[in-house]
Amino acid sequence: MIGFGRRAFLGFGLASARALKVAGQSQQSGAALLKQFQFESKLWPNLHHFLYILGRARNGAFDSGRVAVKQAPLDIAGFDALPESQRKAWEHAVGVYQAQASPLDIGYGSLVDVNSAVADLPAGGGIEDAKEIPDELRAALAEAGAVYRGLWWPRHDAANLQWIAQLTPQVERYGPRIKERLATVFRASWPTLPLRVEAVAYADPRGGYTTADPPLITMSSLNPEHQGVDGLEQLFHECSHLMMHTVDTALRSRAKTAGKELSRDVSHTILFYTVADTVRALIPGRVPYPDHYGVWNRGWTRYRELLGLYWQPYLEGKSTMDDAIDRLVHDL
Repeated sequence: MIGFGRRAFLGFGLASARALKVAGQSQQSGAALLKQFQFESKLWPNLHHFLYILGRARNGAFDSGRVAVKQAPLDIAGFDALPESQRKAWEHAVGVYQAQASPLDIGYGSLVDVNSAVADLPAGGGIEDAKEIPDELRAALAEAGAVYRGLWWPRHDAANLQWIAQLTPQVERYGPRIKERLATVFRASWPTLPLRVEAVAYADPRGGYTTADPPLITMSSLNPEHQGVDGLEQLFHECSHLMMHTVDTALRSRAKTAGKELSRDVSHTILFYTVADTVRALIPGRVPYPDHYGVWNRGWTRYRELLGLYWQPYLEGKSTMDDAIDRLVHDL
């Protein structure tokens, strides 16, 4: 998912039918693309997201049982052995997030600037330096910081670093060809700014999200659906949120002409389908992420059917994007 709390940047490119096929050789080396990604594991973003997820669980949020976050409330090894003062400080901090932050969508609106503020702090920086964070949340982070640093951070950081270590060789090997095809299919230039990827133990209930200007991708390292090639596919899923302007503009234009109101899910399912098809074409025997994890069963079976009918021929160079979107909008 993507939130646009900040101004988005996008570019455009034109696709030929032949170019829609996965390129055999890349214009950019894997090492160069890997350098564009800035993988980070830092304390404050991890604490911020952990408190947010714990607050959602305490609020009984509808999505608190999703795979990416359901283990967070059970992640308490060693907590009962802490001094009472630390346990009270932690509980108070979770309570502040429960009331002030957890009812909100972390990828949209006011929390986007908080996410960027904690990400912008240097590894050894103090939370008091993050002036963009509301006073109540900054105080909660300061209160919980020492507790988190001593109990959770060593194991969360280790999980993050392990996840980064298994993902980066895949980005170097497959990334350039994935990047080229996605840019061609979406008729959008690949982002030129650094792509910061914050690895956190728990991100949001969906497991990851992206905000723009500048790009900030946040992904869960403990999400079982982000391991191996699944993690690679989801990383490029997140990147693709920065490249959907041409598709979204075409969808809005056709819907307006047809007098229809389209759900945001239409664009998101196009993104899911395209990234999955791209990775499947590169890796023999690959079961695409949305098929593997039942994404299409989340009320999206009709979209999946129409994408197979109209978007797949476009991916194979047998039709144009305009024709594919015309047909999709007509049948929705």
